[in-house]
Amino acid sequence: MSESEHIAPVPPECDLRGLPWMPIDTVRLLDSDLNAIAKPEEFRAAVRLWCKAWHQVPASSLPDDDRILATLSGTGARWKKLREVALRGFVKCTDGRLYHPVIAEKALEAWAHRKAQRDRAAKRWQLPGISQGNAAASAKGSAAAMQGTGTGQDKNKTEEPIAPSASPLAAGPNGHDQLADPVVERIPLCDKTEFEVKQSFVAELDRLYPAVGPVQTLREIRGWCIGNPTRTKTKRGVKAFITSWFAREQDKQSRRVT
Repeated sequence: MSESEHIAPVPPECDLRGLPWMPIDTVRLLDSDLNAIAKPEEFRAAVRLWCKAWHQVPASSLPDDDRILATLSGTGARWKKLREVALRGFVKCTDGRLYHPVIAEKALEAWAHRKAQRDRAAKRWQLPGISQGNAAASAKGSAAAMQGTGTGQDKNKTEEPIAPSASPLAAGPNGHDQLADPVVERIPLCDKTEFEVKQSFVAELDRLYPAVGPVQTLREIRGWCIGNPTRTKTKRGVKAFITSWFAREQDKQSRRVT
């Protein structure tokens, strides 16, 4: 690991939590020095750190703290013996964190895609207070970047973009603020009523399960409930039912690219 400090290769707000997989260039990996020199335990520790870095904030970084790195790498007391090879490729940057340039490259592509998606959603929903000026530029750069990275993003994601989780407030007839949170879909319940899936909930599903096309998936859930009326849920349990469905779909997308 280089002792010199560098500028962080990703912006500090780069956050890929909720994206459960990291694209790996297998040819690049197999041709790497790490693959040539690492012992099995060192290699496992290195891969664990890559995966942990993907979900740190900023993405592609690790804290420069041996106690934390020992835990993240799963090596415990053996960390100091494995450290040099396990951290091969990481460099310390001016924010005090360790970054891997290859992981940073992939993280920037995924972050550009996520930002473009949110900008398209804001534009589609015409949400006040959300900047839309960079939507076109972000979409242009990220759409091409994410093709071929192996992230397995569902094609429905570009067909039905969802607004960011922060819902706007609109003034009510009496001058009070009331939540402008439109209904996106309705899910039949066991008591013959319907659960209204609001935009804010859909946006949260979109953030937690980014590989799943939320609007189309909700339509599939509604269709299943219509076709299975004796198995529909209560109002209290329907959100858990929906999130479980999304989690399964997210897992399917993950397995497609591993």
